[in-house]
Amino acid sequence: MPADLIASKADLRRAMREHLRTVSEASMMSTSERIHDHLITNALSGLRSGMAVALFGGIQGEPDLRSLVPWLKGRGVHPVFFAFTDDRLVPRIVDDAHSLTRGLFGVWMPDDRCPSLAFSELDYVLVPGLAFDRQGGRLGRGRGYFDRLFDSPGVRAQRIGVCLECQVVPAVPMEPHDARMHQLITEQGVIRIVH
Repeated sequence: MPADLIASKADLRRAMREHLRTVSEASMMSTSERIHDHLITNALSGLRSGMAVALFGGIQGEPDLRSLVPWLKGRGVHPVFFAFTDDRLVPRIVDDAHSLTRGLFGVWMPDDRCPSLAFSELDYVLVPGLAFDRQGGRLGRGRGYFDRLFDSPGVRAQRIGVCLECQVVPAVPMEPHDARMHQLITEQGVIRIVH
């Protein structure tokens, strides 16, 4: 089903999941490297020591961002991955990729020894999704974890959607509680969002 003809979230989720299943592991590795390059040369180029950047990864069809951990650490920036507790995301600082294990839904999760942070301490959150649009719309996997995070008191983080270019569609069906992204990064570069 062409993405521009999809009217509902359920239909778009179904179509995008089917499409992402066709992306080979080798293609995803190559795409992840190009996304990594665009992140460090563009979206994250203004980082300062002491900042915190939340990463993600692990689900088939998502870019793998673990390679950013040493780059962030080398700049004095706290790399963060999310644990899941009571149906909520819990940000935790990781020292290296060895602090991560496959957890709920197959995502990379920090172990319990990693120190936690408040949502308000996050400076950037790299956000996964099934589809995005150029107006900042995002379609997640339907559980609302990131929307709840961004709706939490004191959250000021820059929201950066990270996806494959094929996941950028003309329009994502949005509801009032759905958080919009500030920018998108794909293997082809940065998409600035104009609100």
